[in-house]
Amino acid sequence: MLTKNDFQIIEQQELAHDIYRVILHGEFNYAGVKPGCFVMLKLPDEAYQLRRPLAIAACDSVQKTITLIYRIVGDGMRLLSKLAPGTIVNILGPLGNGFSLENVDVGAEVLLVGGGTGLPPLMMLAQALKEKGCSVSTAVGFRTASMIFGETEFERSGQLLLATDDGSRGFKGNVGELLAAQTTVSKYTNVYACGPEGLLKMVQTRFVPTKTAIYLSLEGRMACGVGACEACVVSTGEGTLNKRVCVEGPVFNGREVML
Repeated sequence: MLTKNDFQIIEQQELAHDIYRVILHGEFNYAGVKPGCFVMLKLPDEAYQLRRPLAIAACDSVQKTITLIYRIVGDGMRLLSKLAPGTIVNILGPLGNGFSLENVDVGAEVLLVGGGTGLPPLMMLAQALKEKGCSVSTAVGFRTASMIFGETEFERSGQLLLATDDGSRGFKGNVGELLAAQTTVSKYTNVYACGPEGLLKMVQTRFVPTKTAIYLSLEGRMACGVGACEACVVSTGEGTLNKRVCVEGPVFNGREVML
């Protein structure tokens, strides 16, 4: 059930350079949240009419909280980072089709691949896969060490493979190069990825020739979040823009979506 409710900010924290975590308290359809779902957040300033799409990094139906992680890009996100605990924001959600866990077996070896602000939905997914009894490995990449976040969440769920472009932490290079250096990539039954388009294309190139099931969470530009504006359409065949990231996605079968 889709709802539009006021939430109170109870915590705001900078996790890394220009990366923030905000925890919100309020009434929500917590039972309808799957890893990969998102919300549309309305800033408490009439100068910003469009809502902002933000992936759900965690939710707690007992405490009635949702956790969002975002990067400061533009004045709207900078305003959000300045909002103090106690501030009220309006949330529309949960939205989108998230990652399904029905097609992964208990005990399966799975791989999560992410970069930048593609990590928040993978945090929730990693925890869900661990709870299902899967062996979880996560490969994540950042430009430099000062931009790293999410280590604790991913290490709590399994193995973390970390890369930085400048080699300041972990493997020196991007995530694609990190995976190329691994000799056990073929062991994974399922791969889940979220991040910039280049990262998603890399995952397709590497895993489409294999038997691995591929699921990609796309970061489409959204204006409404409910499919009305069709600003976030992608193709799943013959070059026709026929699927909306906000409604049919953001998670798609990696063997079908055309990037």
